[in-house]
Amino acid sequence: MSETDEHITRVTRSRTEAKQWYNTLSPWYDWVADPFERAHRATGVELLDPEEGERVLDIGCGTGNALVRIARLVGEEGHVIGLDIADEMCRIAQQNVAGASVAEQVEVVSGDALSLPFRNDSLDSIFMSFTLELFDTPDIPVVLTECRRVLREDGSLCVVALSKRDAGLLTSLYERIHTAVPKYVDCRPIFVRRTLRNEGFDIVDSRDEQMAGLAVEIVLAKVSLKQTGDL
Repeated sequence: MSETDEHITRVTRSRTEAKQWYNTLSPWYDWVADPFERAHRATGVELLDPEEGERVLDIGCGTGNALVRIARLVGEEGHVIGLDIADEMCRIAQQNVAGASVAEQVEVVSGDALSLPFRNDSLDSIFMSFTLELFDTPDIPVVLTECRRVLREDGSLCVVALSKRDAGLLTSLYERIHTAVPKYVDCRPIFVRRTLRNEGFDIVDSRDEQMAGLAVEIVLAKVSLKQTGDL
């Protein structure tokens, strides 16, 4: 692991436990998490700024709140795919999409970002909101390599995540809670900008925000032209 990785708390719950937990949490997710995440997710979509006709993937789409917003931006000629590991999250996302009258533009699939079920160079952009930090440290490069693989040459990636950058006392306390109950508090702060640079992305724009006292990084990046030959 790199020096940066050594300062990131590990995620010790299994993928199976994650799927089970989010299936259980799905009926209450919008009540428990959305009030805290909503504003930062909106900033992320604004930063990504998907254009009409684009093909966009939302990794860890949850109950589909970003899917609806993105679908309206890409318009009738665009296509939005929501991917989540939890089947119940996908089911609720499909209901929310249908209720917002954008169902024809949106597809929701159950899957794992460690192995994205999409062709090489098939997407214009990818959105991840409070998702990348759910993966254990050795898995994050795998996820980002998959993102590079499926993005077209000029493709964009926007990541919204809890951040270790300029983190304070509340972040340290949060990490202790994560360590104590990793099955339920399974996300933890990461270094978003550094991680994206290390994994073959160029930073285009970024924001630093606060969520209930916790640092949040919102970062827009593009596939580095220096790295495309490695794929």
